[in-house]
Amino acid sequence: MIKSFLRFIVISVLIITNSCNSPTEPEPLPGRRDYLWKVDTINPGNESLYLLRLWGSSPNDVWAVGSSSSSTTSIWHYNGKQWQCDLIPRRVAPYGLFGFSQNYVWLGNSSGFNTIWHYNGNNWYQFAELIPEEGYHSIDISNFDGLKYNDVFGVGIMRKYPTEKYEDEEYKGLIMNFNGFEWKFLKIPEVKTQFTAVAVDPKSKDLVLAALGMTPERYFLSQVYSWDGKELKELLSDIGGSTSVTKLGNEIFASYSSKIYKYENKSLILWKNNHGTPMNGNIICGRSRNDFFLSANGGIAHYNGSDFNIIYKTDPTHQVQILIGLLFKNDVFFIEHNFTLGRNLIIHGTLN
Repeated sequence: MIKSFLRFIVISVLIITNSCNSPTEPEPLPGRRDYLWKVDTINPGNESLYLLRLWGSSPNDVWAVGSSSSSTTSIWHYNGKQWQCDLIPRRVAPYGLFGFSQNYVWLGNSSGFNTIWHYNGNNWYQFAELIPEEGYHSIDISNFDGLKYNDVFGVGIMRKYPTEKYEDEEYKGLIMNFNGFEWKFLKIPEVKTQFTAVAVDPKSKDLVLAALGMTPERYFLSQVYSWDGKELKELLSDIGGSTSVTKLGNEIFASYSSKIYKYENKSLILWKNNHGTPMNGNIICGRSRNDFFLSANGGIAHYNGSDFNIIYKTDPTHQVQILIGLLFKNDVFFIEHNFTLGRNLIIHGTLN
């Protein structure tokens, strides 16, 4: 009887111990590189257009939005065959774009419109008018992210009325949350910066934020912060360049100049250093740490878990900028600004 009881205790301890030790996550598979490429030109007619964001529910349902000289040409949609604009005038200057499905998409504005729009599968409509805090006059929502439809975060900047001196302009970074019913400002410490991108860590639920600030000497300051609901922590700050934060599978990565960092335990750990190579841009999208894309001198580079390689080459005689990407199982889309031609291009790759 005693032996049986002891055997039961040993077995129970083993079961409890094993259940507390989570299994090691498998190494992500290497990403493929056999893409077939095509390029579409977004034609806004006589209007100027600068596309900023991409989001889609499938390769046959992709949105591209940006700043335009006319609101009628600021929102574009791809149906799997062609890019179209409905030419409907709206009080929008699109900046942030994010969704969960074909009939659930968020749109954030800049230019002091102080509004957030929503797409319900049929129409875009103004969902909320944001009221700035006392003494402030304008709100820009530059990016969204979330793990579920009733817990979405929007980030950006809140500005005060301009003073006589531009250098005295007052502003602060802002974080908003949608709880399934309404958008609310989160109470965070005041920092004189603009949050430009956000990624929600699926494990810790922390927010990792790219930001753009300015030194007293008027130099641009690239920054990365984390926010855990209590502490807003600066993780990186450097003069010049730009930062990005990207979710690769269940992991968060930040990139600045030629360096790629991994977010772990509320810190950034240097993961890859591409200094001195053409791979000196930010991560623009990815499926995992072994399958992601980044901007590079000469085109779009890919990392497959072993090495970096430029898999899409841009015209070396043209001045171009690869801004952002969007991934599906077999398809990838990128925004290219071709300043030489004065055009917005959509680069579409499909695995062979």
